Amino acid sequence: MEKIAILVDSAGDLPLELIEKEGFYLLPLYVNLDGKFLRDRLDISPDEFYDWVRSKESLPKTSMPSPGDIQALLEKIRDDGYDKLIAISIGSKYSGTFNALNLAEIEGLDVFALNTGNLTLAEGLFAVYAKKLIEDGKTFAEIRDILSEKIYDSKVFFTIDSFKYIVEGGRVPKSFAKIGDALSVKPIVKTSQPEGGFEIVKIVRGEKKVFRQLEKIADQYLANAKDYYMFICHGGYEEGLVKLRDLLKDYIGRASLYIEEQISPTLGANTGPGLFGFGFFILD
Repeated sequence: MEKIAILVDSAGDLPLELIEKEGFYLLPLYVNLDGKFLRDRLDISPDEFYDWVRSKESLPKTSMPSPGDIQALLEKIRDDGYDKLIAISIGSKYSGTFNALNLAEIEGLDVFALNTGNLTLAEGLFAVYAKKLIEDGKTFAEIRDILSEKIYDSKVFFTIDSFKYIVEGGRVPKSFAKIGDALSVKPIVKTSQPEGGFEIVKIVRGEKKVFRQLEKIADQYLANAKDYYMFICHGGYEEGLVKLRDLLKDYIGRASLYIEEQISPTLGANTGPGLFGFGFFILD
């Protein structure tokens, strides 16, 4: 009988208590603060990270897990009695973590690395769904196929307070950022599957219009959805989360799973404080 483990990296933003409860294995990415490499969510919390960013007015560097980290964790999974592993990874355009997991070979452990093409809980919810498939009695091969087919059904939409940090992270052209901040406009951004990357859905002026657009997006994707997971996330801007929660309360009430979370330091290192948004994983 197959014994299947589930691994998720820290960019998936699953709450640590949920990871422990579900028995997932966590592979942390790293953030470099003041010359110290800290494990995302383990050595530094999101609150501590955003406090550091505000005090320094700059963004730190991040790095993927080392080959040694991956080797050690996969050996532990095998030694814990598992012979199969579903490894849920941040999109390959954001990090080299997927490629490292995909190349990993451990004797006695069959590894399937999933390039979700996503990040934050739009990535992490794949682990929750994989656990459901295991509980439903699906085989390892069936789970690989089902997860691969679902990469277009998990989405996140968000906005940022300022282009300052996302420019420093190399995510948008500097010229665009100067125009954006000068005109006080805000982008609605989504991730792009299958490999990842950012797409600007719309540019609006003022936060009220941001909320209006996010509500329209929720209507577009969730009005007719029968079953779905849902989340709201923020990066150093809890007020945005609270407002969005109230705005989308009807959709939250219909979700079979709802999570609120602050995005991880390794993701926040590319956006800075002031981010908020929502996402979902459509089951049916």
